[in-house]
Order: sequence, then C-alpha cells, then structure tokens
Amino acid sequence: MRSALTTRLLPWVAPLLVLVVWEYAGRHTTSIYLPPASEVAKALRDDWMWEHTTQDLLPSLRRFALGYVAGSALGIVVGLAIGSSRRVAQYTGPTLEFLRALPAVAVMPVAILLFGLGDGMRISIIAFGVLFPVLVNTASGARSCRQERIDVAEIFGLSRIEVIRRVILPSAVPMISAGLRVGLPIALIMMVVSELVGGKNGIGFYLTQAQSLFDIAGMFSALVILGVLGNLINWLYVRIETRQLHWGAHL
Repeated sequence: MRSALTTRLLPWVAPLLVLVVWEYAGRHTTSIYLPPASEVAKALRDDWMWEHTTQDLLPSLRRFALGYVAGSALGIVVGLAIGSSRRVAQYTGPTLEFLRALPAVAVMPVAILLFGLGDGMRISIIAFGVLFPVLVNTASGARSCRQERIDVAEIFGLSRIEVIRRVILPSAVPMISAGLRVGLPIALIMMVVSELVGGKNGIGFYLTQAQSLFDIAGMFSALVILGVLGNLINWLYVRIETRQLHWGAHL
C-alpha cells in the first residue's frame, strides 16, 4: 500500500520542488526577467480563465487540429503508396528527400506568398511539419509487411487497393502510430511559430503581445499553457494508442 502511494507521489516531487525554487528565486532576485511563480499563477488566472482561452487558446487548438489531421492524412496516403510500390518510391524518392531536408520554418515565406497571413498559411505550415515524420514511418511500416501475406491476398483475387487496405495497412499501423506521436510536438511547435508572424490571435500572438508590453509574467503564463497543453495532448494520444493497438491485437 505504501509503495503504491509512493509510486504515485514521486512524479509530483520534482514539479513541486521546481515551483518552490522558482518562487524563492523570483522573490529574492534583482532581475525583473524572473517573476515569482505566484505572479505567473495570477497571470494565468486573470488572462487564461476565460478571455484569452476563447480569443487565443481555442483558435490555436483549431489550427493545430486541422494542420495535424491534414499532414497526417497526406503522410499516411503517400507513405502507403511509397511503401507498397517500388516504382512509386523510385519516382518520388529524390523529390521527397529534398522536401524532407527543408525545415518547416524555412517554408513559411513560401506559405505566406501562397496563402497570405491568414489561417491557411498557419495550417499549411503545421501540416508540412507533421507530414514527413508520418510519411517516413508509414512507408517503413508498409515495407515491413511480409511478402507472403501479400502473395496470399493476391492469390485470393484481392485488388491492389484491397491488398493495401486489408494487408499492408494493418501491418503498418504500429509504425504509423509512432509517426503520429512524433508529429504531435512538431505540430505544437509549428502552431506557435506560425502565430508569431502577422497573427491576430493565438498563443503565439499572445506571446508577442506580452513581449511588446513587457509583461514578463504573461509570457511565462503562455509558456506554462503550452507545457500543460503538450503534456495533455501526449497523454490523450497515449491513451488512445494503447486502447486501439490493444484492440487491434485481439482482432
């Protein structure tokens, strides 16, 4: 009983120590760039309890979701095509390797030219960042499918699309899931970066506003929101991943 309680409490020791040290350092330092944790908590209460949740957090989450889904869907489709066909892999390989080498942030000026400074640019940047981790993992998972299974499916008269859907895709699911998980923090990073340029709302926009107003506690509050958001999204994904892969293993 005691060991189980200790196991549950131990993960909270480090965060509590960080908060205590942060509060002490903020109150005893002469630097204005380190506000006490209590001031950041006050900024969280004043700014994020309602007003900036609706004005900034929800629009950011919408862009995050749309960009993540778009990049993931495209990555899965293209990855399955590449992983299940050597010819497609040969034709698309050099182009995809070139695009893969480009940092998503470096594509932002092109996205601004194509989509302007609206949500289209931000969603496309998020999708571009998510695309290649999902694509590469999907292609690797598709290639890992045993040729014997594909041959048996073709003997039973399944079309190429049915072979991909019924044989190759299920075999690639663990690798696809790994790629989707890798894409989550990238999508969150690109969400914030895209909102730093010409934004009208969003967490990134809030950060730039707080910086321009020299609201140090507000800047820290946005960072706390991002940290909590990242952990919450990862926790939800792990729960869904565990349940779905466990269910799939019993099919």
